Amino acid sequence: MNTYATIPARTFSERYAVPLIACSSLLISVNGFMLRSIDTANEWQVIFGRQAFFTLTVLAILILRYRWQLPRMFLDCGWFGLGAGVFLGLANPTVILAMTHTTVANALFTLSASPLITAVLAWFILRERLSRSTLVAIAVAMIGIGIMVADGLGGGSVLGNALALLCAVFFSMFVIFLRLGKDRNMLPVSVIGGAISMCIGLTGAGFDYHLTMHDSLICLLWGGIIVAVVHFLFIQSSRYVASAEIMLIVLIEFALGPIWVWLGFGEHPSATALAGGSLVLAAVAGRALIMLRQ
Repeated sequence: MNTYATIPARTFSERYAVPLIACSSLLISVNGFMLRSIDTANEWQVIFGRQAFFTLTVLAILILRYRWQLPRMFLDCGWFGLGAGVFLGLANPTVILAMTHTTVANALFTLSASPLITAVLAWFILRERLSRSTLVAIAVAMIGIGIMVADGLGGGSVLGNALALLCAVFFSMFVIFLRLGKDRNMLPVSVIGGAISMCIGLTGAGFDYHLTMHDSLICLLWGGIIVAVVHFLFIQSSRYVASAEIMLIVLIEFALGPIWVWLGFGEHPSATALAGGSLVLAAVAGRALIMLRQ
């Protein structure tokens, strides 16, 4: 009898889950660079253009993949799917608004606290216990965010820092609703969130959706290709990787994002913001390492 016959073959996503998540984090780290590459469009037009291309791309892929099953999948998502879609639809515009009103580094450093905010919300909503290491990490991260907010008071970027923190809360709520609906296929949530973001962008732009060819191509590359690819890589691979390991890997985005903008546009955060951001990154990384050892 061949004993190896009882071992199920691993899928591509299982075998390369960690590299695929790392690749998705590397790709999405260009968010700030893409936003700064926009020529004439305002932030609301960018939100609409980016999300329009993303939503159409994801919807087309889902139609090709699931065909006539897709309407039923939307219904199966239920209220949890609707809640996830609403918070995703709020998070996507908020991150662009945050990077518009503060440096990319400040926005990304604040967003890196999302895993810790998710832990707090999971304790409050899902009744998941908060460990001592998580509480310490939350305290350190809040100190770091406080330093960046205080720095923003002097530099006129307090609105951007506040929007980044709000985006982190929205994204964390999105994750909570995904976990509430973990027993069903939540891929249609992306279309719901994308459609909501499109409506927000279009309304904020005063229904002026005209973009130059340059800005249209940037939004196509950004939303229709990069974000769509990142979305599917992350969704497919995250099921096979421990949450603590994912937390470490996604720090690639928050660490590299400011570097691309600095190299391309000379934008750099203040020394105070760097100190605060370093505290947040260290808190998230430290908690992830402790969880992995456990």
